[in-house]
Amino acid sequence: MLDLVEAPVLAAGGVASGRGLAAALAAGAAGAWVGTALLASPEAALAPRAVERLLAAGEGDTVVTTVFDVAQGLAWPEGYPGRALANDFWRRWRGHEDELAGDPDARRALEDARRDGDLDVAYVYAGQAVGALRRARPAREVVAEMAAEAERLLARWSAR
Repeated sequence: MLDLVEAPVLAAGGVASGRGLAAALAAGAAGAWVGTALLASPEAALAPRAVERLLAAGEGDTVVTTVFDVAQGLAWPEGYPGRALANDFWRRWRGHEDELAGDPDARRALEDARRDGDLDVAYVYAGQAVGALRRARPAREVVAEMAAEAERLLARWSAR
């Protein structure tokens, strides 16, 4: 499929390990867009409480939703939700996005929660790969480990 395009293609979504990177490269991608795997890195500049939440989360703790976008008044095109850690705000408003869009108190509550670091209301965007986060470590370490593992796997696969 990637042979049909002339531009370089980056794989995105769920690439959180050397195995995922190797699979993307083996499928013909020129590289990978890595997000969640780097969220616990100091370079991500997240609040310590958000990093704690991320490290405690499993892959089943994320939700695909527009709730946080609607609450912020962001006009994303339909069909492009975000993935975030589930929390009380999401539980309250999921399925009630139309009502949420017209509720200035809910928008204010989300703004206040972001400012105050209340993660039961404020969002923490993260992909399903959040379950693979084990500890906070520098981005260069995460990337170097991913690259080394991908290189080992690709060499092993190509030797077969």
